Amino acid sequence: MQIYLLVDVGQTGTRVRITRPSGGHLDDAVGGVRAAEDPERHLARVVTDALRRHGAPVDQVAAGLSGLQGTRGRPRALLEEWSAFGAQRVVLADDSVTAYLAALGDRPGVVVSVGTGVVALATGVRGGWARVDGWGPLLGDSGGAYWIGRAGLETALRAFDGRGAATALLDAAAEALGDPALLAGTLQRDPDRVARIAGFARQVLGLAERGDPDAGRITADAAGHLADTVVTAAARAGDDETITASWSGSVLAGSRALRDAFASALPPRCRLVPPAASPLDGARLLLDLPSSHPLTALTSEAST
Repeated sequence: MQIYLLVDVGQTGTRVRITRPSGGHLDDAVGGVRAAEDPERHLARVVTDALRRHGAPVDQVAAGLSGLQGTRGRPRALLEEWSAFGAQRVVLADDSVTAYLAALGDRPGVVVSVGTGVVALATGVRGGWARVDGWGPLLGDSGGAYWIGRAGLETALRAFDGRGAATALLDAAAEALGDPALLAGTLQRDPDRVARIAGFARQVLGLAERGDPDAGRITADAAGHLADTVVTAAARAGDDETITASWSGSVLAGSRALRDAFASALPPRCRLVPPAASPLDGARLLLDLPSSHPLTALTSEAST
């Protein structure tokens, strides 16, 4: 039996799975890749550490990486590094690919991945594909956790200044992040500020669940952005009829308020289905992706 090492590299966290020869698997989780960090360098460190701890040979490595932004990886150098641990094949892809495969398999449709950031990947019935957003917190990722968290903090600070009406978001910000008067400077100096701002999305979405109007408005706006991203991706992939759409990531999975608003924002021709599996399962499917599939344009591999 082949032993696989599967990796899902995200901005918030990185998950690793090693299959057992007798069945089952070993799972581990470590920190995510920072915005300014080379995702393949992060992957190399994480996988090498896992291989050393595992102690037994691993045949194939497959990884989905946040930070590739639709470009191909460089698996040859990684294969050379990991060949000492028995690796014979390395397959890399943007994490939107592994998220897509986990949610829809190799069927045409659209999968929007919503974590700290946002990216949608679509394949069409005639073999086209498109990737939309995924531009990072400074230029895009509309509707993701960073976007939601930042909108919540902006609303809180407007209330703190007196430029906006009183809001429960101000109390939530003070409880989660400290004195609002010091918040901007604290975040500017924090190397993990993207993750901390994204983390505030939990408070925003939690308040939306409880009917808070400000949090509800932010949630509805985020859902509208996500729906627009899905429809745009489908159109660019050449899917202009019924659209099968799904999602990946803990933000949509963990918030009924956002999920319901997202479903309501989609046009009637979109059929929203829950994801079939996790991104780690998508990494396993990456190893068996047919060479004719349009998503191979976003994958790279090296083998001995």
